[in-house]
Amino acid sequence: MFNQIKDLAGGEIYLITSLLMFMVFFVIVGLYLFKLNKKHIEVMSALPIQENNPQENEED
Repeated sequence: MFNQIKDLAGGEIYLITSLLMFMVFFVIVGLYLFKLNKKHIEVMSALPIQENNPQENEED
């Protein structure tokens, strides 16, 4: 398997591109989660255990 990776002959650009795409996606999702409104997280985490009362689930 490692011999196939070593003998790419110009195909390493695909490996580097896929790694960069993964890293950019991971960083963007991480930043999004840090900037997410904490009140929204609390409301969404409580949804599965709350009773069906629409007034309690609304955000301000």
